[in-house]
Amino acid sequence: MSTVAQPRTFASPLAGRHAQLRSIGSSLAAVILALILGGALMAIAGGDPISGYRAMIDGVFGTPYGMGQALILAAPLTIIGLGLALAFKGRVYNIGAEGQFLMGALGAGAVAIVVPIHAGALLVLLAILAGILAGVFWGGIVGVLRARFGVNEVITSLLLTYIAGFIFSWSIRDPFHAPGVSGLQGKAVPENTIFPTFTSLYVHPGVFAAIALVPIVAYLMARTPFGFRVRMLGLNADAAEVAGVPRGRMVVWLMVVSGGLAGLAGAIQIFGVADRLDPSISAGYGFTAIVVALLGRLRAFGVLLAALFFAVLQSGGQAMSVNEDLPYAIVLAIEGTFVVFLLIADRLARR
Repeated sequence: MSTVAQPRTFASPLAGRHAQLRSIGSSLAAVILALILGGALMAIAGGDPISGYRAMIDGVFGTPYGMGQALILAAPLTIIGLGLALAFKGRVYNIGAEGQFLMGALGAGAVAIVVPIHAGALLVLLAILAGILAGVFWGGIVGVLRARFGVNEVITSLLLTYIAGFIFSWSIRDPFHAPGVSGLQGKAVPENTIFPTFTSLYVHPGVFAAIALVPIVAYLMARTPFGFRVRMLGLNADAAEVAGVPRGRMVVWLMVVSGGLAGLAGAIQIFGVADRLDPSISAGYGFTAIVVALLGRLRAFGVLLAALFFAVLQSGGQAMSVNEDLPYAIVLAIEGTFVVFLLIADRLARR
């Protein structure tokens, strides 16, 4: 008895174009709704929405300095977000990047202060390496616990964040406390290790490092055997293990890489922004980068765009808060509104 071969079905190009247009349309609708709701929040707080948004835009794009400050703010979000996107792609949920960031800052700052090297460039390289290794160590603990004992990485990475915070606070309270200062203030790093600023935007080299990492991570995720194993692990961990992907080793590697990038961001923040072991060195970058990675759809260039988006909101929001005499909580509320609507739009576009 003969069988008739069924014709192959191919995805219509029009269907793919329709999906792209639907994704763009839903994102635009999300932005418009977020702008409307944000304006309503400003009006409730007693401000003028049009004037407020104008102040936000002028605060970032009105001067080269404003644009540079937004880029500086986007740098740690981009670096940390790249590591988290890579880990999340393999379904390794590193929630403790904030702690790895703090340990990286502490490691880099401690080496710069303690090691007696007079060549500034060499000392910076050594300190940045120490910051990366500190982040690797802090992330590696989580990876080993997950791979060896099956401990949930969400819990361990989050709890280790609080431990890292306590260690950082203790360090600037005792061994690295700034002499002659009564408050909680850490020692300054040597002057010859502070990053110079470039161009009229007044950006430091860490901004260029963050941008350079984007294509590197994109290539790693899309074109290398490691990236292929990460995608396999994320799609089906059991099938990946049957196919020869070492699940435990990959979990450790993903935590090491994401922790190392968070540590790198902390080290760059020391020499590019804080210039010392500062208790307020992080504005919650490790937690914000989680949303950046998700909003960037776990893609390297998407992470960069999401980080720039957050930087514009935060940097412009500060200008709006000052110029329009609005509470900064309004800025945080507007930021959260944008994130919620964009995530909803992303979910609807995938249906």
